[in-house]
Amino acid sequence: MNFYDQYTTYSDTRILEILKNHKNYQELAVEAAVKIAVERKLINSEQDLMAPEFQNSKSSGFSIFPEITSDYHRQRLVGSIFRFLFLISLLPLIYGILNFPKGETGQIWLGVGVSFTWFLLCLLLNKTRKPVFLLLLLILIFAVSVLVGNDLIKKETSQLPDFVMLAIGILLPVYLLVYLKKLILLT
Repeated sequence: MNFYDQYTTYSDTRILEILKNHKNYQELAVEAAVKIAVERKLINSEQDLMAPEFQNSKSSGFSIFPEITSDYHRQRLVGSIFRFLFLISLLPLIYGILNFPKGETGQIWLGVGVSFTWFLLCLLLNKTRKPVFLLLLLILIFAVSVLVGNDLIKKETSQLPDFVMLAIGILLPVYLLVYLKKLILLT
C-alpha cells in the first residue's frame, strides 16, 4: 500500500489528525504523512512530532469499547457495525427455513418475522440514529433469547454447546449495539 499517494488527496486537517494520532498508525503511514506535512509546510520536520500538540493521543491499549479519536474512523466503524447487524438478521431467517422440513409453521413464521423486524429496526436506526431503535433491538434480543432458551430447557437432548451458542448469540449483538450507542452519541 502506498500511503504517500493515498495521503496526497487528504486535506491538511486530516494530515494533521494523522500526525496528532501518529502512535496509532503504521510507521510507513506516519512517514508518508510527515513527508506531505513538510511539503505543505504544516510542520518543519519529523522532530516537530515531539511537540506537545502531537503527543496528546493515547497509545492503543486494551479496552472493551475502544476509543476512536478520528471522525473518519468512527464513521467507518459505525458502518461496519451496521453491516454486521444487518447480517445478523439472516440468522432467524435461516432458523425458520431449517424448520420448514419439520413442518413447524409457527417456528418458520417466528424466524421470518424476527428476521424482518430486526432488519427493519436496523434500517431505521441507521437512517435516523435515534436511541429508541437501539432499545427496541435490545428488547427483541431479550424476547428471542427467552423463547430460544425456553425451548432449549424443554428439550430432552439439549447440550452445553446449545447454551454456549445461545450465549454468544445474545452477547455479540448486545455488545455491538452498546458500542454503537457509544459511537453514535459521540457524533
